Amino acid sequence: MLRIDSCEICGNSALQSVLDLGSHPLCDDLVPVGDPRVAEDYPISIGFCSECKTAHQHYQVPKRVLFPDSYHYRARHTADVLNGMRQLVERCALEVGCLKGRTVLDIGCNDGSLLSIFVEHGARTVGIEPTGAALDAKAAGHEVYQDYLSAEVAEALVSKHGKPDIITFTNVFAHIEDLPSVLAAIRSLMSETTLLVIENHYLGAVLDRYQFDTFYHEHPRTYSLTSFVRIAETLGARVVAAEFPARYGGNIRVMMRLGSAQSADSDGALAEYLAAEADFGPRLQALGQRIPAWQAAKRDQLFKLVAQHGPLPAKAFPGRAAILVKLLDLDETMVSAAYEKPGSMKVGHYIPGTRIPILSDDDFARRPSKETPLLNLAWHISAEITGYMRKQGFEEQIVDIFSVEEFDRFGR
Repeated sequence: MLRIDSCEICGNSALQSVLDLGSHPLCDDLVPVGDPRVAEDYPISIGFCSECKTAHQHYQVPKRVLFPDSYHYRARHTADVLNGMRQLVERCALEVGCLKGRTVLDIGCNDGSLLSIFVEHGARTVGIEPTGAALDAKAAGHEVYQDYLSAEVAEALVSKHGKPDIITFTNVFAHIEDLPSVLAAIRSLMSETTLLVIENHYLGAVLDRYQFDTFYHEHPRTYSLTSFVRIAETLGARVVAAEFPARYGGNIRVMMRLGSAQSADSDGALAEYLAAEADFGPRLQALGQRIPAWQAAKRDQLFKLVAQHGPLPAKAFPGRAAILVKLLDLDETMVSAAYEKPGSMKVGHYIPGTRIPILSDDDFARRPSKETPLLNLAWHISAEITGYMRKQGFEEQIVDIFSVEEFDRFGR
């Protein structure tokens, strides 16, 4: 692991330690059911840069460990993600005009879901994806480079396709290991007319909704708008728009173009957002101090449910749930199984660090007890999960593993 003690965006050497979650398994280290291997734990400790308002993992796990060829996540399985992608494509069309014939490069394209939506608008599509998800994107008809973004990949791509009209990063920018080299590669991909669109989890939304479960190992950094303004400066670019979509519990979407000239309207809007980030450091420290009280109260609540009903079935396993499962010390005596959509590559594995199996929704009808409450691990899309389960005929209580309201009540 690499120890990070200075800011990778602005160079500030005085990162402030603000939150320590202990050691956790990697959220994608899914051990097959029946395999005796035990997932390895790695520390999660967050440092904060007061200069550019960026949260950093003090300990970075190498990217080839985090994102192996067998990486299980596929964007197409989550309706909230697909809806957010459609909104992003519509927003790009408003910014650049008709998308027909435009070349779109999606970096970290996963299974090609976003690129497929661009194709519906007539765009030409190219993707970069280091994991086995690249095969899914290729099967969907996209030109895909199965690799990490680098100067060499950028050069090959420009040589074959020219400089893209639109470059997108959707919930990928947090995953970047070597930020300076990636920024250099991005700069070589951009022309004077290229629109760079970065959408990622927003540090402000993490604080507003107490989303400390997003500080998992795959996210070396969590960004503010101040972070992206500094990144734009490094690229020789300007932020032309900053927006805050609701997906993933609160994202930030920034659009950049080369050049430094800002419009007065853009400057005014950005200044208001930037001013609101002044207290992010103290708020992160306060969040860390409140977690133990929530942890104890939530575990007590779940123990009482298990004592009354026996082990609870759980719905879904988003990667971020690994943090909460470990903090609450959940195991197979408390959770009988987690149920994922049929076809998910997570099915047939254990939740990381446990022997709780991940099963298909097709098996849900065969769960041990039909009258037991359901534990929702995907609390950040609670309405979607609840709606889905009610449509399947599930009438029992649904308990979110986390909620803002409970944290306000418990975390004191």
